[in-house]
Amino acid sequence: MPADLRNVLDPRYPDYVYAKDPLVPIYKSKTGRSKAATVLLGEWLKIDTAGGVLPDNTDSRVPVKFRGGRGFVPMDGLTRTRQLEMYFIDVDQGDSVLIQTPDDRRILVDGGEGDEALEFIENKYRLDKPDHYIDFDAVVATHSDSDHVGGLIGVLEHPRIAVKRLYHNGLFRRTESSVDPGPRVGSPRRVSGIVDRPDENETPGLRALMKRFARAIDKAEANLPVVVEKMRQATGRQVRIDLPDEGFICRRLEQADQYLPPFDASHKHLAIEVLWPHAETVEGVMSYPWYRSASHTVNGNSIVLRVVHGANRVLLTGDLNEPSMEDLLHNLTATIDRPKQLAAEVYKAAHHGSQHFLLDFLRIVAPNAAVISSGDARLDAHGHPRAVLLGTITRYSKHPMPAVFSTELAACYRKLSASEMRDFRESTGRLYERALKGIVHLRSDGKTLCLATVHGRKVAKGKTQHDQTVWKWDHWTQA
Repeated sequence: MPADLRNVLDPRYPDYVYAKDPLVPIYKSKTGRSKAATVLLGEWLKIDTAGGVLPDNTDSRVPVKFRGGRGFVPMDGLTRTRQLEMYFIDVDQGDSVLIQTPDDRRILVDGGEGDEALEFIENKYRLDKPDHYIDFDAVVATHSDSDHVGGLIGVLEHPRIAVKRLYHNGLFRRTESSVDPGPRVGSPRRVSGIVDRPDENETPGLRALMKRFARAIDKAEANLPVVVEKMRQATGRQVRIDLPDEGFICRRLEQADQYLPPFDASHKHLAIEVLWPHAETVEGVMSYPWYRSASHTVNGNSIVLRVVHGANRVLLTGDLNEPSMEDLLHNLTATIDRPKQLAAEVYKAAHHGSQHFLLDFLRIVAPNAAVISSGDARLDAHGHPRAVLLGTITRYSKHPMPAVFSTELAACYRKLSASEMRDFRESTGRLYERALKGIVHLRSDGKTLCLATVHGRKVAKGKTQHDQTVWKWDHWTQA
């Protein structure tokens, strides 16, 4: 192997390289101009030893395998340095964000309501293969609404997934309205009943979903040593299995923690800050602010995280609302004097693009790009994202061309044929199926930051159905 190519390779995964530029072309041949595909910054590519003699200069093309085929990539388009990968998963009306760190760790923030997040994880990590397992350093439920925790149940119970830490905000919905999501204390009113681990026997009056979530947490704890042992025995990439000293962890997360363990300021590759919620002791018990109703209180006390990777920052805000945004701003300013800690290049819009946001909050975040996760599966019950939010969300950007990405807008649909409609026994109207999920991709090398979605299809006559589909990237880059 030539020395210059060897310098490109990652010693941990010597067969793999990564796309170095925002968009990197993969050519069909060593010298031709016809492209097989275009990949985004940080995409994994495997050196194809069957592709012929490896090049001996940086102007040559390296034979690679990519997800979907083989081709050749200019050597100057490759790097041995892994990137931060984030995926805003299309879960219809809900939130789910998968974070893959440069040192091969995974964090899942929320899981939507259905199976969409789990299906994405199963596909991405090929959990259909008998020797494939993955571990999550942390799974975070920002709050206990079904469109955030419902889909986490399948992840926690999955026999091929090892979850090491489960974090939540400590508030769980109850059947009795007078104590939902916990007893009221103090004046002005606050909500108590904060727990580190929900238990359907010890936490009275939990709703059915909360009981299922509690059982899934128990299942994740039981699964952890079993899956870890299988990972140790399996071949492949999963060679780093480090567990917390205390074993499986389940507890609430709040601002006082400062960081999401184990991603504190000393972590080599990135830090994940915890900015909200903020608990205080009132009448001898820990409590959170009360926001008009149980639903607003659960949303307003969502866990807020800021992912910091080099010069790039991504703010994840759960389902914050106007009063909680105001409290967060006041707390950061008056308590710890760090309002600039909200500033971020990318802002995951609170509450799926709701109109209930605070202008001062956006002024301090000042995002250059935003991501909105929404999409009512039936009718348009919530109406998200709202027009006023779309028109305001990047108002304070300093970028000459700010961008807004939406999982709902990125999704593609295909009209069903007449025969397919007959299969549904429909005689009138048109039926559609979801042809492409609206995943929003984020990549960062610590300096350059990209957001992108896949779009478009070009049909070439005489080709197979697979060859007919040519997907393109709609991408935005902040250098």
